Amino acid sequence: MIVDGPSLILGSRSPRRRELLSLLVPSARMEVVVPVDDTEAGFDGLETMETILPRLAGIARTKNEAVREQLVQSEQKSGSWGAVLTADTVVIAQKTKSRSVVLGKPDGPDWQETTRNWFLDYYSERTHRVATAVCLTTADGSCRECRGLTEVDFGPVTAPLLDWYLATREPLGKAGGYGLQGAAALFVTAVRGSPSNVIGLPLLETWQLLHAAQLC
Repeated sequence: MIVDGPSLILGSRSPRRRELLSLLVPSARMEVVVPVDDTEAGFDGLETMETILPRLAGIARTKNEAVREQLVQSEQKSGSWGAVLTADTVVIAQKTKSRSVVLGKPDGPDWQETTRNWFLDYYSERTHRVATAVCLTTADGSCRECRGLTEVDFGPVTAPLLDWYLATREPLGKAGGYGLQGAAALFVTAVRGSPSNVIGLPLLETWQLLHAAQLC
């Protein structure tokens, strides 16, 4: 880990993503600058991995561009920061054998019903995938990207356990309505791939990006 070096701008509101990134880059070298406009391209009409994953990468790239534009407008010249890192994480469940669906964040007044349906229809005794796209742009304009993809198995989702889980309010603001590091771990029976990817940042792949850019 490089203790003294150029600063890294993290374009994310997620405290979990910041915690993970701090394992690779000292907190003293990190600064959070989130995009002012948080509207994102959606996944409506996309039902295959071949269409979902490029859209996910595009979202991470657009966030990166927005943060860098904000830095320019605030007159933070590139010499004062080393790179901008942005990411986006989605849960991808199977509707049918050939059709997938992206599950967002269950917010709003109906979040409990939305989460209940997801857990019963897509998670219970089934496998789903979690994908994270990461975009790193250095001060010289070089752009590097990577992706994490993890399979997660859930056991049976019983009514009493699901009622208890909803009462924790943990699903709010979380992609797919759960966090691997939280109470939802009670449902998980297996994880194939990077656990940190499910939490919000694939550590190995991100380290490789940062190492290639001589940032860690």
